[in-house]
Amino acid sequence: MKLIINTVNLQIGGAFQRSVSFLNELKTFGEDDYYVFYNENIKKQIKIEEFPENFKFYYFENSPASLKFRKKIVSQFNKLESEINPDTVFSFVGPAYWRPKKPHLVGFGVPHIVYDDYKYVKQYSLKTKLEMVYKKFWTKKEADYYVVQTEDVRKRLAQRLKISVSKVFLVSNGFGEQYKNVEVLTGNHGDTKKLLMISTYRPSKNFEIINEIIPYLKNQKFKYEFHITIKDEDYKRVFDLDNKEVVNHGHVFAKDCPALYNECDAMFLPSFLECFSASYPEAMKMRKPILTSDLSFASTVCGDAALYFNNQNPKEIAQKIIDLFNDENAVQELIAKGDERLKIFDTSRMQAEKYIDICKKITKNDI
Repeated sequence: MKLIINTVNLQIGGAFQRSVSFLNELKTFGEDDYYVFYNENIKKQIKIEEFPENFKFYYFENSPASLKFRKKIVSQFNKLESEINPDTVFSFVGPAYWRPKKPHLVGFGVPHIVYDDYKYVKQYSLKTKLEMVYKKFWTKKEADYYVVQTEDVRKRLAQRLKISVSKVFLVSNGFGEQYKNVEVLTGNHGDTKKLLMISTYRPSKNFEIINEIIPYLKNQKFKYEFHITIKDEDYKRVFDLDNKEVVNHGHVFAKDCPALYNECDAMFLPSFLECFSASYPEAMKMRKPILTSDLSFASTVCGDAALYFNNQNPKEIAQKIIDLFNDENAVQELIAKGDERLKIFDTSRMQAEKYIDICKKITKNDI
């Protein structure tokens, strides 16, 4: 099989980290011919010289996601597709803003499309709603098949695009290969409890609620810190620079995330919207309790292995945090449930094997 793997539109975030894991896993077992379209950020996280001869890499400085560069980049994509003559094209996440001639498998990662019944999405501005219509248009136009990470998204995507669910494949997410052999530390951080939120800044991530939670955490048995990983400019815009309760680590490479989990006491994610957050299985692997939004995208992944809250109620969130850390048994119970829940997720190796198996089925028209 000759497979084009397109990662050019990936910059940061969960899909970006999964694409890096996928490529690193694939080099250890892949036997087909792989033609990887990649960008500068991917280049920084993989060692191209370590890949075997059945991999060929094609560097792109810009992405077709930008209207300024789209025509040029798509023209280059089309030329390479013609030269390579692949059996299948796999764009790791869409919209890829490219319609190849060969069968196109696209990873789905636009939660607004499938969770359009959420109150948060319904309150979008007209401009944002038009942007979502545009992304939905491309999502349907560019792909022959899709791959998603949960059964909930699989069913919703088929309904929203009015396509057969047989065209939507499921590959469960999980923790990346950087977590495989990591030593999990359970050290005591004394009277300070650290809550970790590994995420880039997006309005849907709801970072702003942290400012409202902090006053309710004052004068308690423990001190509380929120550890985040956003750009400095986003940090300066959202948070008071004198606020010692919020510690920003900036962009953190995937390989350094396990160490950050080891430094903290819980995973915190107050998002309004996700397709799947790898932070959930990562926290389970690192044996950290999970506190997250009481929404279906979270519960479908975490089940009973998380403590849920109304992500628009700072007082309730603060009380959930206080109650959890005042009850060590509750902490250990969530960790134990996370250990069990972790068994349902695919490892990074299993994910890579499933992606390749799907591509081979598409190539053979064995769907």
